Amino acid sequence: MSTQISSHSGNYSSSEYSESEYDPNDERWDDWEEEAHQDLKCLFCNELFHSANDLFNHCSIHHGFDFQKIRTELKLDFYQCIRLINYIRQQNFELEKITSYTIQNIQTIINDDVYLKPVLEEDPLLYAFDYAESEDEEFDKDIESHSLGLKSQDQSIEINPTTPLEHELLKKLRLAEERLFNTEVRFKTIESQFNEYRNMVKNSFLDVHSDIKSERSLKLTSTYEERTNYYFNSYAKNDIHEEMLKDRIRTESYRDFIYENKDLFKNKIVLDVGCGTGILSMFAAKAGASKVFSVEKSDIIERTKEIIKENQLDDIITLINGKIEEVILPVKNVDIIISEWMGYFLFFEAMLDSVIVARDKWLATDGVLAPSHCRLLLSAIEDEELFNDTLNFWNDVYGFKMTAMKSPIKTSAIIEYVEPQAIITNVVSIKEVPTYTIRKFRLDFTSPFTLVSTRHGHVHGFMGYFDTWFTRDNHDIPLSQNIGDKVDEVSGFTTGPQGKVTHWRQTIFLLEHSIQVEQGTIINGTIDCKKSIENPRDLDFEIRYRIVNKDDNPNDTKEYVQKFYLR
Repeated sequence: MSTQISSHSGNYSSSEYSESEYDPNDERWDDWEEEAHQDLKCLFCNELFHSANDLFNHCSIHHGFDFQKIRTELKLDFYQCIRLINYIRQQNFELEKITSYTIQNIQTIINDDVYLKPVLEEDPLLYAFDYAESEDEEFDKDIESHSLGLKSQDQSIEINPTTPLEHELLKKLRLAEERLFNTEVRFKTIESQFNEYRNMVKNSFLDVHSDIKSERSLKLTSTYEERTNYYFNSYAKNDIHEEMLKDRIRTESYRDFIYENKDLFKNKIVLDVGCGTGILSMFAAKAGASKVFSVEKSDIIERTKEIIKENQLDDIITLINGKIEEVILPVKNVDIIISEWMGYFLFFEAMLDSVIVARDKWLATDGVLAPSHCRLLLSAIEDEELFNDTLNFWNDVYGFKMTAMKSPIKTSAIIEYVEPQAIITNVVSIKEVPTYTIRKFRLDFTSPFTLVSTRHGHVHGFMGYFDTWFTRDNHDIPLSQNIGDKVDEVSGFTTGPQGKVTHWRQTIFLLEHSIQVEQGTIINGTIDCKKSIENPRDLDFEIRYRIVNKDDNPNDTKEYVQKFYLR
């Protein structure tokens, strides 16, 4: 089955996690060494490999960077290799076709502890690289001498070959034993080094962050209840539901996924989280669901009851008034969870937190979550009209300056429609959200990004939007897959300027001063997105960036910092 998907302009690349996404108590960090079978991502592109040898051979052949040669020539130790890998990861080369690469000031880099912090979350290459074939003869000699010193204790069984064939077999057996022993010693050495490195990262980079998160969590808890009533009251009014229902891209995407997968819904138990007027619940009932539990906290549920009864679906749909975190369902598991939880910049209003609670509490092991995957994207825009109307307007108001009026505008993220031609750089992914597996602590994030200007002009701000996919089996959407790609049994939509208009529009972060760029100008930076302490349904941002022109040394460029909020 192939479904129609809203259009999207083109490819985008990834930005990765930083320390704000690590949870020191996450068991997966402690079990990292057990994940050595994971695919290894190239240092310069998005290609994946099953072994470090294959990865480094690829880097040498296709990107002109011979890691093993550099490691041997410079006699890099374990930690220096780690620093080198993390340094290259930090450059975000996925955006460029690197065919030749050399590192300036490599001695400074391989001895700078700032590069001990992993760039990729749970990067398996940091554990696997030391298994790659090494030309380090010193290391091999150490292992050989170590093995010769210990191996004699295993030779207590005397074997006396009597024929040439037995002699040859015994020789091969001893050689195999020696190789096995050497491998075991090497493994123990690597394991010890990696455990030491893992603990160092945890102590140096993660525990401090954990303390900060704990403090924030206490503040969030103390303000959550007093703020949450306002949120639910806002959904008791008609206008917000009218706006969402009139958003055809939004509503029809859900409808099409449900109706085109009726076999998936037939005789299934469905949970609708935050059902509003009940439109998604009615789609599910019409698609053949045997039972739909529709949970809604706001007072709109009184009108929803009338709607369900009016459409003669009250024998299938059961409405439950309350927070999903507090309600009790009359079943142990549900087969499908549907929810329209996405807010401005994807995470505004923090409704995904509630969906995750429902997923962990009720979704069957082989259950389906709709939508199954979202991708948060970032680019830079050139929009002089928006810049002038929003900021420069206050420079001359009937002949008077009103500079003070700019202050709140400079820090407020703007929800606005942007024309596609305003995009002046590539588009990058700053957050992948696989809804079936993502955990709540990962919804606050910091992501590095690299944008490259596609033309001469001025950058007036950054723009964020999201893409959404529906799948039958919750599979992750690969970074190479665009929202416009036609893939069997996958549907979705974009909220970007390249697609049809949605009520989410785009989120604009206006710069204090516009920046002149040439084609090929690079904007390196990080975006930090967290729930607000004052109101956890709001978002706080910090964007740091540098402008790197053709002949600039990135380390010598000025770093700009702006903070924004979305209320």
